[in-house]
Amino acid sequence: MASKDRTRTVCQLLYYFTVLSLFVMPLLLVWVWFFADLIAEKTSSLPATAIQHPLPVSTKIFMVLLSAAVAAPTYWGLFSIRRFLKACCAEDYLSSQNSRYLKRFAFGLIGTALLSPVSCSVLSVLLTMHNPPGKKMLTIGISSNQITLAAVGGLLFVLANLLQRASLIADENAQII
Repeated sequence: MASKDRTRTVCQLLYYFTVLSLFVMPLLLVWVWFFADLIAEKTSSLPATAIQHPLPVSTKIFMVLLSAAVAAPTYWGLFSIRRFLKACCAEDYLSSQNSRYLKRFAFGLIGTALLSPVSCSVLSVLLTMHNPPGKKMLTIGISSNQITLAAVGGLLFVLANLLQRASLIADENAQII
């Protein structure tokens, strides 16, 4: 009985965190890109000549849209995992719909991991587009974060398939009894 309570509590905490993420993520995305030049200038994370200060509004809008396109699969996955966690809070673990929700979340993570290196290149071009010749940059970034994100997505996909098999077995057993 205590195990069910812990599982339900963890599912509820994750559910609330997911709902909060659905609201905070777009706001954070817009805030970061509209103040990216000021943040970079104050933290000295980039050389002063790397990007134009201040960035044109059109560049900021393109960066927000590009980042939104990269984050879209994860955002779509967050909606699915929210439904999955809501069902788990109601102690509905073995339904075929839950396996679909988990698969969608897995595909969202994998999609973001695959789009991330492309966005890194496009963002570097956008940030340095207004620089004089010889000061423009193109970066290619593949990090362990993308590899880990793709691996976690793959693992969740396998778990979703196992959950689907378990729900089929549970349905079969319910019909026998």
